[in-house]
Amino acid sequence: MRRNRKTSLVVAFLVLGMLAVNSPALAGQAAAPAIAQGGTLKVATVGEPPNLDVMTLPADLVTMIGQHIFEQMFAFDEKYDVKPMLAESYSVSPDGKTYTIQLRKGVKFHNGQEMTSADALASLNRWGKVSSRGKIAFNSVESVTAPDASTVVIKLKTPFAPLLSFLAFQNTAAAIMPKAIIEKFGDKVVTEYIGTGPYRFEDWRPDFRIRLTRYTGYSARTDASSGFAGKKTAYLDALEFYPVTEAGARIAGVETGDYQYAYSVSKEAYPRLAKNANLMTLVISPGQWGWIIFNKKQGIAANQGVRQAALAALNMEPIVRAAYGLPDFYQLEPSYYPKGTAWYSTGGAKYYNQKNPALAKQLLAKAGYKNEPLRIICTKEYEYMYSIGVTAAAQLKEAGFNVDLQVFDWATVLDRRGKPDMYDAFVTGHGFVPDPSLITILSSQYPGWWDSPEKNDLLAKLNSTTQMAARKQVWDKLHELIYTQVPAIRTGQEKLFDVATAKLVNYWPSVWPNFWNVGLAK
Repeated sequence: MRRNRKTSLVVAFLVLGMLAVNSPALAGQAAAPAIAQGGTLKVATVGEPPNLDVMTLPADLVTMIGQHIFEQMFAFDEKYDVKPMLAESYSVSPDGKTYTIQLRKGVKFHNGQEMTSADALASLNRWGKVSSRGKIAFNSVESVTAPDASTVVIKLKTPFAPLLSFLAFQNTAAAIMPKAIIEKFGDKVVTEYIGTGPYRFEDWRPDFRIRLTRYTGYSARTDASSGFAGKKTAYLDALEFYPVTEAGARIAGVETGDYQYAYSVSKEAYPRLAKNANLMTLVISPGQWGWIIFNKKQGIAANQGVRQAALAALNMEPIVRAAYGLPDFYQLEPSYYPKGTAWYSTGGAKYYNQKNPALAKQLLAKAGYKNEPLRIICTKEYEYMYSIGVTAAAQLKEAGFNVDLQVFDWATVLDRRGKPDMYDAFVTGHGFVPDPSLITILSSQYPGWWDSPEKNDLLAKLNSTTQMAARKQVWDKLHELIYTQVPAIRTGQEKLFDVATAKLVNYWPSVWPNFWNVGLAK
């Protein structure tokens, strides 16, 4: 992973100890320029998040912005190994059912209050109620206690192998907030953003920008920075996030200097932008996959036969080509994890990319489909989502579906997908996660509501089994179940593309851009 001013940067995450890095060699490169202290980094994003309550909403914009404000007891390093963050240390009992976590002392929230175990206790209990991933974890939790001001004890009913990964993951995060904030908002959306991170929330001007400023009282770790873990330094005075819905406008803004970073831009522009010495092009892999997620709680998509018909109908090549453009930016791959990684699976692969509209029509007839509208909601703010929606809708119509494609701004999609009477399917994406139990649709509480007994049984086994070989066998079965029960349709694997000014120094690209330890060249 490069941290210099070269024009083109391609990053591959380290995945469970196995990786492929496709970037110019580090050898012989000039040292990175010195980082200036101060300045404002302006980031052009695809839109505006509904809120910054990082526990409740698994939206990329919430995670991207919120991770600068909030921290968790644990974090992932660049190899996706779990490391302590607000925790100082931890121990696990021999039976795997008791986690004793020692918190760091002297860490202060943005309101000046020192963090204690009372804050962690309140935060974890709220996370277990409002977070889709927290609910999965708390199915195995017997109790969370705080025996003293710097100790948290989590006792489990049964072993929960991915607990630390759940506590470290920053999407629907187990963020530590002041106890007073938790008591004030309870299970409702938090709208006072007080964390322990290197940047503090300053203000939000709706439809214009969100501004964070350096927290001068930040308590940084002393261990080396790595990924989302280790020492964090706020070199910048401020971070400003601007909703710029048109990808072309985001690119133009970086080219003119109005912004220093553009998130999620058109891959068609890569060949031109890669030649611009004033820019840094960022291609991130593994990035994410495109998804069509069905509403399994009510409506026509609650019929498994209808979902199987949709899967049979789709030809993925034109869908991902429309969504991701250049062939170098996508891959037709049924597995949720890349080849060569520990979680790679061929379970259910034969059902991927069937491109068989005749079979789809047969399955629709068998399912008793009577030409009811299939309401698919998507947004233009993420261009790939819109392209997936339009292309898939056309194919589904040819296979006999009566498709009603509804296009909204992203905030409206996020709102509607939580209301089962408002849609039958929604288009979204999902980034790489280090453990399959973190995949959103495995939670019965996540929009789409996959709550089958077979899934719940396999997920419980996946989470309670501690040996990797045994967990992999369970994952293979669960992977196949995704293709037979069809809670969602995976379209293909995408590489992400962002662009930044070449003056950006020490940047570590990721699915969710983060700007601690980052500054502008002197």
